Amino acid sequence: MSTFLSRDVQQGLDRARADDLKRKSRYRVQFDGEIYPILKLWETGFVISAEGAPPMRGLVDVFNGATHVYQCLIVASQE
Repeated sequence: MSTFLSRDVQQGLDRARADDLKRKSRYRVQFDGEIYPILKLWETGFVISAEGAPPMRGLVDVFNGATHVYQCLIVASQE
C-alpha cells in the first residue's frame, strides 16, 4: 500500500514531528552562551535541529533540565 501526500502536507507533518521532539526533550546543549534543544541523545553523540543553530566546534555543555550532565568535545559537525 502506498500513500501520496502533497509536498506542503508532508512538510507540515515533518515540522510537527520536529516540534514534538523538541517539546519532549529536556536535554539541551549550551554553545557560545546559547542553548539548543537536543532532539536525540546516545552514548557517542547527539542530534540538534540545523535550523537556527550554528556549526558547532569545541567544548559544549549538555544539560538535562537545569542539571549539568556532560561536557562534550565536538571535533567536527555536519548538516
